[in-house]
Amino acid sequence: MIRRSPYILLVLATCIWGGNFVAGKALVLHIPPITLAALRWGIAFLCLLPFYGKQAWGLRVEFLRNWKMLLFLSATGVAGFNTLTYVAVQFTGSINASLMNSATPIIVVILTWLVIRERFAWSALPGILISMAGVSWIISRGSLSALLHLSFNKGDLLMLIAVLCWGLYSVGMKKVGGRIPSSPLLLAQVAIALVMLIPLSLIEWAVKSPQIAWNSGLVSGLIYIGLFASIVAFLSWNRAIELVGPQRCAGFLNFIPMFSAIFATAFTGESLKLYHLLGAVCIVAGVYLTNYAMKKRQTRAA
Repeated sequence: MIRRSPYILLVLATCIWGGNFVAGKALVLHIPPITLAALRWGIAFLCLLPFYGKQAWGLRVEFLRNWKMLLFLSATGVAGFNTLTYVAVQFTGSINASLMNSATPIIVVILTWLVIRERFAWSALPGILISMAGVSWIISRGSLSALLHLSFNKGDLLMLIAVLCWGLYSVGMKKVGGRIPSSPLLLAQVAIALVMLIPLSLIEWAVKSPQIAWNSGLVSGLIYIGLFASIVAFLSWNRAIELVGPQRCAGFLNFIPMFSAIFATAFTGESLKLYHLLGAVCIVAGVYLTNYAMKKRQTRAA
């Protein structure tokens, strides 16, 4: 039932990624960003290999036939987006990073229209804008002044590139979705991403010579981002794209800042404020209106 319900899958994925934003922000203070990305996907690879390694090997001819798309997906969604996000939060604040991330739905919609010529339901635009307003309200803590006085730096540019990578990944998954089983496809993507990340992490270690104080908190954080944020969330997101397409999935990405605020409140001792509730209402309403408009357009087209 869960695999057939795109809405459950999308909420599950964004909830896990909301926790990943909080965990990643804490982990990157102790582990260099490229090394953190390599460790994350290394854990994911070791977890996926026993279950889907044989199936992936059986699909090697199909992977070779689609090697360009496979390389593209690995570079954008697996290696690119996450590594750029970890690097970006070293130079920018969470408000700026979340604000940049809230532009993802619109970027996905535009890329879907440009790349695979999927028409955009203009009736969905009000829902997208309402959802983005909710995100902005949460990350600015209900202060219009905080939004008006934001300053931007190279971290914001990196975050914008990361968002573009995720948009390209979502569109690419639409093109291969259904042709190759999602689990062995993810394993192949992770393997290629590790080939990219491991040499870069070695260079990072040679340059920075970091001293990592390993403890139970770091290990549990790595397990979370390596198992849940990398496997469960990615498989859920990719399956949802197969079912309803990237445009209808894109609006759900604005749940990530909402869940991030909830997890930050739960684990850092912050109290729940009125702006959290008002922003959450706008996000949920916006996502509902967006999905309703796109579903209605797809039904008419069918």
